[in-house]
Amino acid sequence: MAVWGFGLLGPLEVWVNGRAIQLAGARQRLVLAMLLLGAGQLVPAERLVTALWGEMLPQDPAGALRTQVSRLRRALGPAGGSLVTADGGYRLRLQRDQLDTARFEAALAAATQADGEPALTVLDEALGLWRGPALAEFAGQPFAQPEAVRLDELHVVARERRAGLLLSLGATEEAVAALRAVVAGHPERERARGLLMQALYRDGRHTDALATFRSWRRYLSEELGLDPSPELRRMEQDILRHALPGPDPRPCPDSLPRPGGRALPLPVTSFVGRDEDRAAVSGLLGEARLLTLHGPGGVGKSRLALEVISRAADRYRDGVLLCDLAAIQRPAAVTRAIATTAGVGERAFRRPDDQLVDELASRQVLLVLDNCEHVADGVAAIAERLLRETRDVTVLATSRERLAVDGEHVWPVRPLAADGPGAPAVRLFLDRARAADPSAPAQSTDRDTVAALCARLDGLPLAIELAAARLTGTTVRELARNMDDRFSLLTAGRRADGRHHSLRAVVDWSYQQLPVAEQQMFGRLSVFQGWFGTEAARAVAGPGSPDGPGSPGGAGDVIRLLLHLADRSLITADRGGGTTRYRLLETLRAYGLERLGASGELDAARGRHARWAAGLAARAAAGLRGAREADWAAALEAHTGDLRAAHGWLTGHDHGLSLRMAADLHWYALWRCHGEVFRWADVSCAAAAGSRSPSLPGALASAAFGAVYRGDLPGAGSAAQAALEAARGLAPIAVRRPLEALGDVAIMRGEPGRAARLYGQAYDLSMEAGDHLDAAWDAASASVALAYGNRLREALRLAPRAQDAAAAAGAPSALAIASWAMGEIMAGTDPDQARQHLQQAVTLAGPAGSRLVAALAEVSLATLHARHGDAATALRYYQHVIPQWRHAGAWTPQWVTIRTLIDLLTRVGASRDAAILYGAAAAATTGAPPWGADADRLRQAAARLRASLTAAEFRARTDEGGRLDSPEVIDLALGAIGRATRAP
Repeated sequence: MAVWGFGLLGPLEVWVNGRAIQLAGARQRLVLAMLLLGAGQLVPAERLVTALWGEMLPQDPAGALRTQVSRLRRALGPAGGSLVTADGGYRLRLQRDQLDTARFEAALAAATQADGEPALTVLDEALGLWRGPALAEFAGQPFAQPEAVRLDELHVVARERRAGLLLSLGATEEAVAALRAVVAGHPERERARGLLMQALYRDGRHTDALATFRSWRRYLSEELGLDPSPELRRMEQDILRHALPGPDPRPCPDSLPRPGGRALPLPVTSFVGRDEDRAAVSGLLGEARLLTLHGPGGVGKSRLALEVISRAADRYRDGVLLCDLAAIQRPAAVTRAIATTAGVGERAFRRPDDQLVDELASRQVLLVLDNCEHVADGVAAIAERLLRETRDVTVLATSRERLAVDGEHVWPVRPLAADGPGAPAVRLFLDRARAADPSAPAQSTDRDTVAALCARLDGLPLAIELAAARLTGTTVRELARNMDDRFSLLTAGRRADGRHHSLRAVVDWSYQQLPVAEQQMFGRLSVFQGWFGTEAARAVAGPGSPDGPGSPGGAGDVIRLLLHLADRSLITADRGGGTTRYRLLETLRAYGLERLGASGELDAARGRHARWAAGLAARAAAGLRGAREADWAAALEAHTGDLRAAHGWLTGHDHGLSLRMAADLHWYALWRCHGEVFRWADVSCAAAAGSRSPSLPGALASAAFGAVYRGDLPGAGSAAQAALEAARGLAPIAVRRPLEALGDVAIMRGEPGRAARLYGQAYDLSMEAGDHLDAAWDAASASVALAYGNRLREALRLAPRAQDAAAAAGAPSALAIASWAMGEIMAGTDPDQARQHLQQAVTLAGPAGSRLVAALAEVSLATLHARHGDAATALRYYQHVIPQWRHAGAWTPQWVTIRTLIDLLTRVGASRDAAILYGAAAAATTGAPPWGADADRLRQAAARLRASLTAAEFRARTDEGGRLDSPEVIDLALGAIGRATRAP
């Protein structure tokens, strides 16, 4: 009859008739391990499926599990009959002596009932069952961790007991060797150190015994902020007096003296910018029994906790226990570290967590667990037990990662605001700068520069403190200029916590806690310049990314990894607006790019990001043509940084897509006066010189529009003509945008008839293509050109076509441009109707963010009110619109606006300012020259100036204006408006 057994004390093994059976399949080994840990009890199929496949489930999980169990039965041979199927799961029938763990525990219990040589023999047999760490191959599996920790603890207890027996039997050298091995593997065990001190003393090595104690005391003080237990301190004194008693070979007593406590650490810096956090957390401690201060590294969680407990300690009868877990390396060691802090001694054959819970159950205490993120599983396990099995223990944790247990309340500790000279981040910087160098205030008075520096540092207190400390050798402005090298720059020579000695060390610590898949996701997300959603993350770091170990997979996997990174404070989540979006702090983004570059994946990630951004631009190009224009414009606005980075990458790697992106962004750039985006078209076209891409005409035309509005008419004309040439041989619609650009150039050159013809041709092409947005622009532009050419009847017949096309498109900007055109045409014949159309244009354009149309309409309203004697209203419009043109860099409409302002200033008696502006306008080298009604107004204004000023004064003022640069002209215009407004 076959006899079989199973081994978990090392690699999983199966023996039949004394010979080992090889189980090659990893899944069968995992199933067997779970069944063995079930100790003959039913293991639910669902639990087995979860352990085998996690979230990557096969198509038929139940069927796949049956296949694995069937293979396991066959592999077990005669032992396979003990694996039985039961309702909802499986179980393994076995006797206790068939499992090595049961035999080990039975031998351990027997050894406690014996003394001397018999006990030593039993322990040797028990320890001989161990072939390696318990459940070693399943160490990372949640199902195995609790039992592995328990068995490893018993293993160490057995080795300590054996060493104590050796010492009591006089085998001091063998005892020293055994105890040194225990201490090397488990340096935190005080009983083993105490036995080692006794063994060394009995062996005549008193100095070595004292050195063992002193190295332990130094470790406790420097790493954990604790003192050795009173028992070890008494042992030190006994060694010094040569009065150490003989060893006690028995197991540890049920109760040992508590280690000496230590007062809570005192703050060494002032507390700045967290008053609201302190009040809120103090209040929550009265409501929640587990409160986690959650945030990225260096944000000030520990400092906030220290401030809170200094004020809340009196609420707890038995005080505050502060346990810093930074030096703890394994989740399994968390409970022992807390027990040491709480003064709970170890007892043989009892789990440390049971002892800790029993001891704290009678106390009313605030337990502060600092720096939990790297041992979050261990903290979560003991915290959950303390919540469930004690009544008066409150836990305050600080962690970069949520503990994710029932009953946890989370208080997000966010970076300090850096939004102005009086912001908390600025106050912190100035406070730390004064501490580092008393002369710092003299060079830090530029609070705007300090605020900008703090914003670039994401408002992270640690980064701000490290930067402020650098003021002993540099200036704030120099620091701000060098922030691209922040990781090399922001270091500190000595800090109590080595993880905080530099900005890089802080981020390294967080990054190193991540699994490989999360590290890869974090790196790929660093190519985003700002906020991004799950779809964007999926496009850049999802299924399209290169395959590799831990490479993020499907949609669910991407979302899971995003949530994990948010839980670990490595990305920031914003749930406002109904849709969650994410971003990386600038410091974390810079670190991620470094890591991505080091892995050789940076260029590939930037390529995926660029293609995603180009896709966004393409979708927006369609969306801007309809009723949801404002939503699509806001999406592009939110991703301006991403579009900029994508354009930069595409220009050097994919000319075709770069051109298409520039063409797709045309309406966004035009309606919103976005000069930078127009410049992208310039760069794309220059990089793609000689290209035959179908996107080239559109990109060249967009570049021409940009040149028109920034005041470069020669450049605009060349680009528009090149666009027309590039469209030859392509589909007829390809010439539409070049015709529009040529029409704009013509109108600015004073050729309204030619402009009207060009716009008309473009209108016909737009209508044939069913493109109502372009048709509205074309008809509106053509009708205004006709009106400027004094062909009002034709203009009034054409303008309704713009309104019809705009209504068909539904885009607010199209409706606004059609209203502006009607108001501009009617301004000379029906001012009341014109005013209504123009005000409607402003009303439509404003919410859509269409700065171009709103500004055009406001200039027309200003001119209309000035013409009809309402100077005050006209001046208000000018005061609003001139800064808009300045912000956009739109010098062509700006000069038109200033010329109409000059006319108004001469009418209200502001001759001096008007003459200076006249001189500036006459000397202008950008923009379009005045013609038509614009030129007539300017001539009339000049005549009024000559009549009100002497010839010498007129010449002096105009010469003064001719010497002004562009910013000075704008400042003068706004100053003149202010003076005219205040004049009686």
